[in-house]
Amino acid sequence: MDNRIKIAVLGSASVQADASCERKAECIGAEIAARKAVVLTGACPGLPQAAVQGAKSLGGMTIGISPAMNKEEHRSAYGYPETSDVLLFTGMGTKGRNVMLVRSADACIFVGGRIGTLNEFTIAYDELNEKCAIGILTGSGGFSDEFLRLAELSEKPCRARLVVDSDPGSLIDRVFTEGFR
Repeated sequence: MDNRIKIAVLGSASVQADASCERKAECIGAEIAARKAVVLTGACPGLPQAAVQGAKSLGGMTIGISPAMNKEEHRSAYGYPETSDVLLFTGMGTKGRNVMLVRSADACIFVGGRIGTLNEFTIAYDELNEKCAIGILTGSGGFSDEFLRLAELSEKPCRARLVVDSDPGSLIDRVFTEGFR
């Protein structure tokens, strides 16, 4: 594999009641692909899958990091899609997969999200270094609308660059122009 920038798109694996959030995630995937970066996800449905579809619509590269041990478990136990160009099997369950996913990324983009996304955010906030970016799409619901407040409550500085925007295209522009040091 080449040295392209890898951007993890993290958000709810559940189907969203609000279709506009899925469109935003799809736009994020397309914006990442347009910059020749790789879209990383947890190989799950929902908002991460929408980002994969957006990246693929522009011929972008996608990598799914699965919590399963193999393709059969990925399909049957988790019910996850097999649409990423590359599927990597961790066999570590979702929390272990989350660590691998975040640590593999040059930047993490958060869209919506529930408790699993909160777990991914705390890993990114605590572990990403000054060369990385954390992008938060505000107005996308779920925990993503709370991450800045949670960061303030933590009373711990984040080494990664926090980039916040309510527009998917603008968020990705800003991550690429402001986010990497």
